[in-house]
Amino acid sequence: MAWGPLHPRLRGGSALALLLVLVVLLMAYTAHHQVRQPSRRGGNQLLDTRHVEEHQTRHVLFFNRVPKCGSEMLVLLLQWLQARDGFRHVRLKNTVKRYLTLDQQAAMVEEIGERIQESTEPRVSFDRHVYFTNFTSYGFKMPIYLNLVRDPVEKMASRFYYARATPRPGAATPPGYTSSTPPRYTSLEECLRYQDPECTFLTGHHYDLTIPYFCGHEDFCRELNNEAALNLAKRHVEAWYPVVGMLEEVNATLAVLQHHLPHYFAGVLDLYHKELLAAPHYNRNKQRPPTSHEVETALKTNLSLEYDFYNYLKQRLSRQFQELPVN
Repeated sequence: MAWGPLHPRLRGGSALALLLVLVVLLMAYTAHHQVRQPSRRGGNQLLDTRHVEEHQTRHVLFFNRVPKCGSEMLVLLLQWLQARDGFRHVRLKNTVKRYLTLDQQAAMVEEIGERIQESTEPRVSFDRHVYFTNFTSYGFKMPIYLNLVRDPVEKMASRFYYARATPRPGAATPPGYTSSTPPRYTSLEECLRYQDPECTFLTGHHYDLTIPYFCGHEDFCRELNNEAALNLAKRHVEAWYPVVGMLEEVNATLAVLQHHLPHYFAGVLDLYHKELLAAPHYNRNKQRPPTSHEVETALKTNLSLEYDFYNYLKQRLSRQFQELPVN
C-alpha cells in the first residue's frame, strides 16, 4: 500500500562517454539544488529539491510532537480546522513509546496508510509523540512533517513539575486513580543539588530530549551532545519540515503555518485569537514555580547541543516570518 510511486532506481550506462556526460550534468544540476540528504550517521550526501518533492506527499501531514512544547494547543487547532479546511485529523495511539524498533516503525507507517485509505477527505493529518521516521524505507512517500519546540531548560522544567502534578493539571483526578510513588525531590533546585538522574544530563548518555524527534530512531540520535545527531536533525528539518514552530513565538509560528501550509492552517491566526485563547487550558500546570537562575545556569551547560538546535530553529522561524508578504 503506497501513497504514490517512488522514483525509479538510476541505471548506469555501459559507454564511458555517456557516463561522463551524465556525471557532468548531475554536477551542474546539484549545484543549483542542494538540500542535504540525511544519512544514517549524519554524512554529507546531497539530495536535490526535485527528489524531495517526488518523495513527499502534500496530502498527509504528520505532527510528531515533542512533549511539553505546547503540542496540545496545536492539536486542538487542527481538530477545529479540519472541517473548515477540508481535511481529517487523526490522533494516533501508543504515544508513550517514542523510540521504535524497525518492526514498530513499519507498523506505525502501515497504520497511517490504512487510516488514509479509510478517509473520505482529500487530506489527512496525524499526531503522535514519536521520533522522526523515514516512511520511504517502508515503500511510502514522506508526509509533510511538522513540530513545535521550546527552550530546552523550560521544557525540562515543565516535564519535571508536570510529573509531580495530577495526571492532568487543572482537571479532577479520575475515579480509582492511584498515584505512583512520590518523586524523591519536589523542586529542581533540590534535584540538581543532589545530582539526581532525573535532572542530571551527562554527555553520551541517552535521553528523550528534542533532537531525537528530528534525528530518528538510531541509537546515536538519543545520545546527549552527539554532533552527528545534531547535524542529522538539521538536515531532516531542511528536507522534510516546511515549518517548525516555537512555543515562545506562537503568533509567528501560526502566521508562518498559515502561509506555508494553507491547506491545513488557513484561518488559524484568527481562530487562535478569537477561540482558543478563551478556552480552558487543561494541560497547564499552574502550580509550577518559575525557573531559577541557578537551574538555568546549571542545565544550559549540559544541554549545549540542544541549545544549538533550538537557536538554529529560532533563526529559521524568524527568517520565515520576516519573509512573509505584507498584507
